[in-house]
Amino acid sequence: MATTPCHSQGDAQQATASLQDWAGRIADVHTHRLDAPEGTAIINLPIEILRDPFAFKPRPGCLYSAGIHPWDTTERDGLEGLFAGLEALMKQPAVVAIGECGLDRLRGADLDLQAEVLRRHLALAEQYSRPVILHCVRAFDLLLKIKKAQRLTVPLIVHGFRGHAALARQLLNAGFDLSFGRKYQEEAYQATPPARRWRETDTD
Repeated sequence: MATTPCHSQGDAQQATASLQDWAGRIADVHTHRLDAPEGTAIINLPIEILRDPFAFKPRPGCLYSAGIHPWDTTERDGLEGLFAGLEALMKQPAVVAIGECGLDRLRGADLDLQAEVLRRHLALAEQYSRPVILHCVRAFDLLLKIKKAQRLTVPLIVHGFRGHAALARQLLNAGFDLSFGRKYQEEAYQATPPARRWRETDTD
């Protein structure tokens, strides 16, 4: 069953304020390193935690994100359970963002199912006032359409951005922030205002 958004302008402002607060202290907006030093990164929780969310014990001072990666959308029969786990994790104050979630034309379920899963993530983000960390591979056209259709108010961060400057500007103009890992195009990095630009280690 799809999640129905339930948010207010104050909720969206809270999510944005949280993101601005992180900017001063988070050096790594997206990492899979569960041992990342406290207060320095947003740690992406593995899918096993979504399957058993009540076993999750956050480390003191650490911040986390949780979501269904598009590569995991092939587990069609298990998606409802994963969404139940994700919603349970939204009750945890340490889980400060949703993701990574998104679209991947090269891997995962068919793109229609990936888009449905992404829309549900975005509805949860609005409901719980959480920024979203996005994975997108060769599907920026669809990502832009989904954002426009859902009239989102929470911050959206495209992680691991490697695209050219023109695509960076298009995404920035549409309201996305961009996060850069070890590999990126310098022109795109420089085209991204510092206030909208994040760094990450991902799986490095």
